[in-house]
Amino acid sequence: MAIAHGTLAQPVDVAEAAVRRAASQKGYALAEGRSVPGTLVFTRGMSAFSWGSTLTVGIESTSPSATHLTITTGETFALFDWGRGKREAHRLLAAAGATATDQ
Repeated sequence: MAIAHGTLAQPVDVAEAAVRRAASQKGYALAEGRSVPGTLVFTRGMSAFSWGSTLTVGIESTSPSATHLTITTGETFALFDWGRGKREAHRLLAAAGATATDQ
């Protein structure tokens, strides 16, 4: 599990749309039943390198024109993710146009 933080210079509704679009481009599907207002949960199935993974994105408005993102990663079945989760969270931030605040 890893946690990454970032900021997006967009209102919260625009930021949410950017995160949804970026996650979809990265192969993640929105888990509708697990997502609630202010928190989006994305899942990706098994691959050659993973048993599946989850990205939970907390979206919080910090001003009318800025949004704070908190991404928590999780592997479906793994003892260690060898840094994959942190890298994937930072890739999602970059794809959404956000600036990582926790290099």
